[in-house]
Parts: sequence; C-alpha cells; structure tokens
Amino acid sequence: MKVRKTEISKGALLALAIIYYLDSSGAVVWVLAGCLLHEAGHWMAIKLLGGKVVSFSLTLGGAELRLSATHPLPPRKMLLAAVAGPLANLIAVAASMWLAQRGAGERLYLFAGVNLGLALFNLLPADWLDGGRVLKSLFAWFGRSAAGERLTRIFSGVVAAILLSFGGLLFWQSEGRNFTLLAAGLWMVAVAGREGLQTHF
Repeated sequence: MKVRKTEISKGALLALAIIYYLDSSGAVVWVLAGCLLHEAGHWMAIKLLGGKVVSFSLTLGGAELRLSATHPLPPRKMLLAAVAGPLANLIAVAASMWLAQRGAGERLYLFAGVNLGLALFNLLPADWLDGGRVLKSLFAWFGRSAAGERLTRIFSGVVAAILLSFGGLLFWQSEGRNFTLLAAGLWMVAVAGREGLQTHF
C-alpha cells in the first residue's frame, strides 16, 4: 500500500494485524505511537537541516526514511538528524512522566517506558541503528570515514551477538515467554547489510 511518499508492505500490514489481535494489553498501540514519534523526530530534523526525505516505508524489517542523494547532509548535520529520533523519544518520556504524575492516566507510564526503550535501543552503536550513524558521522566529521565504517561494523557484530546470547538465555529461562531481546537480535541479523544507495534512517 502506497500513499505519496509513504509505503507499507503487505507483510508489515499482516504482522501488525496479527500483533494487534494477539495483544490483550493494548501495548502495541503505544509502541506504534512511540515508533511514529521517533521517525517524526528524524523527519523534522532532516527538513530543518536542509535535507530531503524521498520516502517513508514500513516493512517487516522496520521503519525506514530514505534521503535524497541529491540533497546530502554533511556529517555534522547527519549526526544531528540521527540523534533527533531518540531525542524525540526522550522528550516523550519526560512529558509522559510529568503528565502521569499529575493524574493524566497510568497508561502514560507505559508510554514513557516504551519511549525510553526505543531511545536506548536505537542509540546502540550498530550499523543499522541511530547509534551507528552517530558513530560514523563523528568519524566522517574528522575526515576518518573509513575508520568509522570499520569500527561500526565491529560494534554491529558485537551488539548482535550480545543480544542473541542474552536473548536466547532469557528466552530459555522464561520458558519461551520473554522473547524480546532474542527477537531484537534476530532482527539485527536479518537486516544486516541491507544498506541501499540512498541514506536512510
């Protein structure tokens, strides 16, 4: 399904429908809201910094913003654009906690937790996460792009291995009930190397 610059794959629609059906707690709505807020943070930063978003797509591999190759962002602006997504989530954490403490609803504590998790996860120094883009942008800023690429690839493997190891252990100890870390590790392995010609978030 495609509407202007936004595209949602059939696989993503099916997965969302299944997750929504199986979710008895209603948490999936808050998770989706946190993810949309995260991408909106990137989108706004890119536009303010002079970049151009070509498309937004949602697939089984996750959400992705693609930037125009004709409007490239220099390293320092790319760093700011990469940080903008987690920053939007952290602002949501503070706002949700403030509102929840003033009686706006206990569900806001859940939203705060979701946003905190999204921010911390995306700041991991993996090649396909915001933390990896921050690391590469920092090295590129000082003219060491190749070193930044090599270091980020090493960190990516380490992060994926840690998530798979601890995720597998947690999955086994919980008798299959807690699979979040394992799923994150498997997702990282699945999307590794899926870097297009265009810059994306």
